[in-house]
Amino acid sequence: MASALLAGLLAVTGLVPAGDVIPGIGDLRLQTIRKAAAERGWPFMAESGMLGCAKGLGEPVVYFMPDETDKSRAFNLDVNLMAMSIVNLGITNVPAPFDNPEQLVERLVPFVTMGQRLCNQEPGTVLSGPEL
Repeated sequence: MASALLAGLLAVTGLVPAGDVIPGIGDLRLQTIRKAAAERGWPFMAESGMLGCAKGLGEPVVYFMPDETDKSRAFNLDVNLMAMSIVNLGITNVPAPFDNPEQLVERLVPFVTMGQRLCNQEPGTVLSGPEL
């Protein structure tokens, strides 16, 4: 919490560029993803969407934007379920039903990892397939 406040203060004072703290639309990297025909353990209700990554507070932040819903609010993906729950408060129609938290994390890990690799691309990159 203190590091977030310090980062925000540094951005406001101009000592650190705001894009390094709070990502803008041009900072996103996007990749189209879709459920394979026989895929088991797909973590999302939607059959396809965009995986996105931007750096916030200097760390990669991964998002999923379903094709079938309003894309104005991206669903944050994280293996820290407490953090993910707080960020996604009120969004209940994105993750597929799961039996327990461990099952959800197991389903999300490959997408969080892929999203973090996506953040290694140049800002503004848009990939149309499973390149990563």
